[in-house]
Amino acid sequence: MRTIRDRRGSSRLRLVIALVAGAAFALFLSANGIAGVYTDWLWFDKLGVGSVWTTHVGTQLVMAVLFGLLFFLIFWGNLVLADRLKPPVRPSSAEEELVERYHEMVGAQAGRVRLGLAALFALIFGANTSAQWETWLLFRNSQDFGTTDPLFNRDAGFYVFDLPLYSFLVDWLFAALVLTLIVVLIAHYLNGGIRASVLDQRVTTSVKLHVSVLMALLAIMRAVDYWLDRYHLVTSNRGAFDGALATDVLIQEPAFKLLALISLFCAALILYNIRRPGWGLPMVALGIWLVSHFVIGNAFPIAYQRLRVAPVQSTREEEFVGRNIEATRFAYGLDGDRLTRVSLDYEVGLSGDDVEEYSDVLDNVPIVDQVLAVDEVVRSEADRRLFSFTSPLDVDRYMIDGQQRPVVLSARGLNVNEVGEGWEQQHVIFTHGYGLAMAAAYDDGASRGPTDTRALDFLIRGLANIEVDEALDVDLDQPRIYYGDGFGGYAIVGNAREEVDYPTDSGSQFFSYDGTGGVPIDSLLRKVAFSLRFRQVDPLISDTITDRSRVIYNRDVIGRVRKMAPFLRFDNDPYPIVANGHVYWIIDAYTTTSDYPYSQSVSTELVGADLSRGYNYVRNPVKVVVDAYNGDVDMYVTDESDPMIRAWRGAFPDLFSDQSEVPDEIRSHFRYPNDLFTVQTDMWSDYVVDDPVDFIQGNLAWSVAAQPQIEAESEESDTVAAPPMVPQYLMARPPGATEAEFVLQRAFVPQSGVDSNTTRPELTGLMMARSDPENYGELILATLPPGQIDAPDLVHAQIRQSPVMTAFVLEKRGAKVEFGEMSIVLVDDTIVYIRPVYVESNSQTAIPELQRIVAVNGDRIFMDSTIDGAIRGVVGAQAAAGPEPPNTTEGDTTTSTGDEYNVTEMSVVDLVALADVLLIQADSLEDTSPEEAALLREQARIALSEAKNKLGGVTPDPPAEPSDT
Repeated sequence: MRTIRDRRGSSRLRLVIALVAGAAFALFLSANGIAGVYTDWLWFDKLGVGSVWTTHVGTQLVMAVLFGLLFFLIFWGNLVLADRLKPPVRPSSAEEELVERYHEMVGAQAGRVRLGLAALFALIFGANTSAQWETWLLFRNSQDFGTTDPLFNRDAGFYVFDLPLYSFLVDWLFAALVLTLIVVLIAHYLNGGIRASVLDQRVTTSVKLHVSVLMALLAIMRAVDYWLDRYHLVTSNRGAFDGALATDVLIQEPAFKLLALISLFCAALILYNIRRPGWGLPMVALGIWLVSHFVIGNAFPIAYQRLRVAPVQSTREEEFVGRNIEATRFAYGLDGDRLTRVSLDYEVGLSGDDVEEYSDVLDNVPIVDQVLAVDEVVRSEADRRLFSFTSPLDVDRYMIDGQQRPVVLSARGLNVNEVGEGWEQQHVIFTHGYGLAMAAAYDDGASRGPTDTRALDFLIRGLANIEVDEALDVDLDQPRIYYGDGFGGYAIVGNAREEVDYPTDSGSQFFSYDGTGGVPIDSLLRKVAFSLRFRQVDPLISDTITDRSRVIYNRDVIGRVRKMAPFLRFDNDPYPIVANGHVYWIIDAYTTTSDYPYSQSVSTELVGADLSRGYNYVRNPVKVVVDAYNGDVDMYVTDESDPMIRAWRGAFPDLFSDQSEVPDEIRSHFRYPNDLFTVQTDMWSDYVVDDPVDFIQGNLAWSVAAQPQIEAESEESDTVAAPPMVPQYLMARPPGATEAEFVLQRAFVPQSGVDSNTTRPELTGLMMARSDPENYGELILATLPPGQIDAPDLVHAQIRQSPVMTAFVLEKRGAKVEFGEMSIVLVDDTIVYIRPVYVESNSQTAIPELQRIVAVNGDRIFMDSTIDGAIRGVVGAQAAAGPEPPNTTEGDTTTSTGDEYNVTEMSVVDLVALADVLLIQADSLEDTSPEEAALLREQARIALSEAKNKLGGVTPDPPAEPSDT
């Protein structure tokens, strides 16, 4: 007996050792995950939003446990019931040998097998359920939208907050019952309650009852699902437009009601069949359901749509498309409460009075291209490749000499690829970027380079000695950037070894972090946790780490805020600002849903952006501000009218702050977001049409104006469609405004590109989004009269073919001539196009240099080295660039022209421009003084002749005669 006991004790010891070893192995495999959870908690707690982490993780955990437990009870309870319903004796049959082997293997362990199987599936179902944590939190904090759908007269909040949870519960329970039924059938077969080869009573009565109840429950759940499917029709995408259209309302909705009744009838047949022999009625019920599902639920609506609706779509869909127009405009913030429409009376001709009155607009037209100017910023400010600047440059506005003016800027980020490969180099020594470069985006009229090159006018620049222009009303006391755009990896600061601040001619300037960012790494547990998180042993063994050390991670500002609020979507372009002596990042956050009734789903493709797809409602209710030095994150709710942000704020009350708490210095730099405006203007291209019939026909729709090409010498391609113009930030006066303000603007043309009344592309409208604090978020659409204003791509073609541009390109032979971004400037009741011209020589170290600016108004095109000269040139003879042509007699035309203008010393471009001015003046004097007009034309001929000589005999095209628009 002792031997037997010893053996049992030895077996138990081995079992304990095996369990401990297994637990240790499991802990080893999950160590990284545990360390990640622990360090995430430390990170949230350090930022003062630990409740966000507990709510997020806690909700996932509770849902996983509750639904896992619910599934376990359903699944395990049915398996236990199946075991209790097994017949006392299994009848012999052909498959008895297989079943017997199963029982020999399982034997007395059947109960444990049931528990294990139920636990496994419960774990899977519970874990998958945790992904619905957002659905649950929105349901718990649901809000009213104040709008009702016209089909069921329910508030939109029902579809956004309630219906998703109801549908999830029904789908989850249906899937759980299906799996349970399958396993129960297998269990009954193994227990002998079901025998395929037995002639009489293949299924015992008790088993039939069990299986029938499960089948009836499935039919009931299907009926509930059909009933809920009715409500999903308001987001249907069956037709060309989203929402419940004619077929959905007239056919599909009644069909779902009928299918729900049929499903309930099938459930009744299944239950009634329990008292009858065989399975005839359940088979009949299944057949009825299958036929009705495919015929009533699918085939008939498809046939009705094709045969009854499509042939007369504009008539049958008119009412329902009207609902789609109204809902879509509201869902994208394009309704009458947010968008003001104004019709402009266009007049050709920019006058001198216009130039004077709108000087606050014309003096601030952006002439610095955000992409082409990057090379100049990098060459001047990057310093030894250790630092880098992002492309394109960001655009903002600052107070300069007491006036709000546009600037371009970019933060000087650390170029991690250039710091070396060692762990200490990448994570301890080189830890941060430094300052930023800011330059005026407008033209101050001063040439800062050869050949009238408009070199950047830096307002903030430098490393060792940061230079802040005295006209700029900001201070930059703390320029270091530990958190930035695209800033990956991690850094450990506050160590025994100092960090490199920036390189100098004599070595490096060092710095020791004294901010509040980062998580302390002052214990062995934390060192182990961070070593596991980063999969590097160095944080654990490095001698340079002290009790004062802090770990800075989640440094990319987009990833940082996305981790804090994964339920929000974020703009693709975080931009830096200087305020309160620090560099901050501002990021726009969006709420979206795909469940707003009758609204059209977004079709805009924004590469790498959160707003690319998958929603039919969007708002920008949150502005996120990140301190680039300390990493502090503030999320300010700036639009309390959005029901979704009210719901999320109810779920995470500690995460958000009121907009009244935004510092004024930061608020002044809030911009209307680019991604949102892109989506809105793309959507407006179709939804500009008010009448549903015209909307369906599509003949009055707009398109975003095409992006003019960059190259000055290549021909436009007819085979490749030009991309749409991107929205542009600029200083403008929206209709009704009395002063220039910072807006985001985009232009429209007819959707076909050619209106039925004209043979060339035309401008149909300008949409502006206002950004200044007093009217932030207001949208203004300026509708332009048809057939009067050339579209941007046509204006570009006219510029490229103009004599002055032809001469300029010829003069720059061997160099690359490119156009910067085109600005469309609204000046009173006329439109002025402004476009900078860059030149890049053919040397390997060359960068694009801004040398000319072109202004276009109506059929007048003028190019000058300054924007003031270009604008004065298009005004006309009295305000044209250069001196007035002399009053000469016929005998001294040649001499006077040569003496007055000194044509031998003028450049080819200036000669062609002079000829253009002279011809404009000649045209204006043709009726009143034909002799003087003839003299002016002779002077223009002399200027062109001199240009020909300078080009080596190649004659530039003469200036084109004015033509009607």
